[in-house]
Amino acid sequence: MKTRLTSINLLDELAQPEFAELFAELIPRSYPKSSLIYAPGHDRDLVFIVRQGRVRIYLSLEDKEFSLATLEPGDIYTTHTRAHAMAMDNVELLVMPTEKFFHYILKHPALSRTIMSILGDLLKQSFSIIDSLVFKDICQRLTDFFVYEALQNGQAGQAGIRLNLDLTMEQLAAVVGSSRQTVSTIVNDMQHAKVLLKEGRGVYLVPNIEMLKAHCQS
Repeated sequence: MKTRLTSINLLDELAQPEFAELFAELIPRSYPKSSLIYAPGHDRDLVFIVRQGRVRIYLSLEDKEFSLATLEPGDIYTTHTRAHAMAMDNVELLVMPTEKFFHYILKHPALSRTIMSILGDLLKQSFSIIDSLVFKDICQRLTDFFVYEALQNGQAGQAGIRLNLDLTMEQLAAVVGSSRQTVSTIVNDMQHAKVLLKEGRGVYLVPNIEMLKAHCQS
């Protein structure tokens, strides 16, 4: 299960001289860890770029939450959706009214192409989330998450691939759309099977990636 919205870092794009005017108009805002940044029905239509920290984007339906993406520095999103945005760390955003932002985009075709690429990644991510929720059980979704993080962000060593997720069990459960108790049970099963070793808070070791991939099928 992929959680990163896109591989494109918009901060790198905006650091170019031709976008200096736009960058100067972005308003910095800070939010403490675990705070709700935006919710559906927000009174202003804004575009925001993550400058520091991570932001969880999720849907809340009755008593369940379904994570759509984890925004990291350089990612862009908007308040004009049905999703919630929550600070996973101490977060700094760069904010601008959507209408004003797209006015700048119209003047800079190169930036427009970058935004279209990001929107394309978002659409693919949405289909991936739907596919995972409909066709995969919790064990497989959790396995997919660990495999993706190991391959994309893990540090390979002689003992395996080490992951520093910096996620509590509750946050991990929210990412895969399950309860803390269920995810904790599955992680314990993975540890007993020695396909995943927990080394500390949010730190895991994957000794063999192929064994982890096959865990839920055994």
